[in-house]
Amino acid sequence: MTFTRARAVLAAGLIAVAATVTVTVLAAGPASAATSPTALVGCQGQALVRPAVYDIGCMPSSELVTNLSWVSWSSVAFGSGILRVNNCTPSASCGPSNYTKYPILAVLWGAKPWPHHQGRDYFSKLTWIFTGTRPAQSPVTQTFTLPDAAQP
Repeated sequence: MTFTRARAVLAAGLIAVAATVTVTVLAAGPASAATSPTALVGCQGQALVRPAVYDIGCMPSSELVTNLSWVSWSSVAFGSGILRVNNCTPSASCGPSNYTKYPILAVLWGAKPWPHHQGRDYFSKLTWIFTGTRPAQSPVTQTFTLPDAAQP
């Protein structure tokens, strides 16, 4: 597959995901009367708006999204970044973390009223699309349900 054709296929995939997300959001009914921008809930339960970094597992985890750049942020957010996957198996000989980097497109969607944060919505879903190489056995597109508060 040529580079141009690969880009066309990727663009078509992104448009299909964006259309699906948009239809899902519109079908969900009217938005709440949120007065603040829709938030991505951070590991400490804080509201993140257009973050440059997002820790998927909130620990230190084995997956971290960095270099996030957002082109849109409302009830659906679109951006791109780098998924960093720690490929070091913990052991005494492991040494420092060793991350493999994968370019992704990111879509935050499923805005819902944020419990105990009156007038504030949060994103309940994250979909990422690999735009180049991806981890072995990983599908091109993955969707995750996000927490509405910090995990204990």
